[in-house]
Amino acid sequence: MIKHKKWIGKIFRSKNILISRYKKIRLDKNERITHFEKNFFRKLISKITPEKISSYPEVSNLYIALANLHKLRTKQFVLTAGVDGAIKSCFELFVSKGDKVIILSPTFAMVDVYSKISGAKKINIHYDQKLNLNINYLIKSINRNISLLVIANPNSPTGTLISMIDMEKIIKKANTSNVPILVDEAYYEFSNKTVLPLLKKYKNLIISRTFSKAYGLAGLRVGYIVSNIRIAKLLFNLKPMYEINSIGVEASIMMLKNLKIHKNYISETKKGLKLLVKYFENNNISIIKTHANFIYINLGKKINYYYNKLFKAGILSKKGLAIRGYNNYLRITLGPPKEMKLIISKLKDIRKF
Repeated sequence: MIKHKKWIGKIFRSKNILISRYKKIRLDKNERITHFEKNFFRKLISKITPEKISSYPEVSNLYIALANLHKLRTKQFVLTAGVDGAIKSCFELFVSKGDKVIILSPTFAMVDVYSKISGAKKINIHYDQKLNLNINYLIKSINRNISLLVIANPNSPTGTLISMIDMEKIIKKANTSNVPILVDEAYYEFSNKTVLPLLKKYKNLIISRTFSKAYGLAGLRVGYIVSNIRIAKLLFNLKPMYEINSIGVEASIMMLKNLKIHKNYISETKKGLKLLVKYFENNNISIIKTHANFIYINLGKKINYYYNKLFKAGILSKKGLAIRGYNNYLRITLGPPKEMKLIISKLKDIRKF
């Protein structure tokens, strides 16, 4: 038998590659749920010259655009294949088999996956039944024997946000213990809360961002890491030869040059949220609002019935939350009022609210 890492075979990965999500209302993975204007695609296509397809990607202009946006140096950034790539690189740099890592539970699934791939010993900091974290316990868990601390803020799937005051307490304790901390800010644009100003103060801080959520480029898989120059250089050494493709480069630069595109979408999403909240509250339906672009609705013991009915109607959603007492909640991605009205209409057809 060919030798391999035994623990890899025990990792569960969902195989849904044969299920097409195109031409459906995609409310299950927190992407942009509306199409870009045709003018955006005309401009993008005009930038994708034959040479950019036949030659390897050139990414320098995207590094410059990110540095200009954040008023930092290009050497502080590392482009990645979404946030997944950022998490993967941090585990590769800091974690060896048997090392201890601290992660939230539940959190973004790939954190757990890369923890298992690395052979790490996980210390899970669990959310309680009110979706709160024991921050003091988290801080006390940090010591010099920890190889990596990963915090998504806002967190997914809970949608919760750790305050900036508490985040600095956590980062400070990790820094004094020489523990690197990766703060995943994939949903930053929806919360408008960031630890970015703390980069100059703490040498252990690493931040990951993505173009998949607010910017709406999930299909292009573009993300980035920002840290101090020393850590960024080490993470840069771990990247693939070409981290992202030429189309992803051009689309990301376009979005950074036209920030009003994603800001307008966020504004419309907030309007859609108000519409949904008003509807569910008027009909005594329990909901959980979040600091990200999704909410939870309590559909009771018939959640599977509603989930399947929505699926048959071409509406994709996400069942449950991996915390006791939340099995009856359905997660739906937020979008502009037009799309949210359609969701309400479909729910009315399924159940006479």
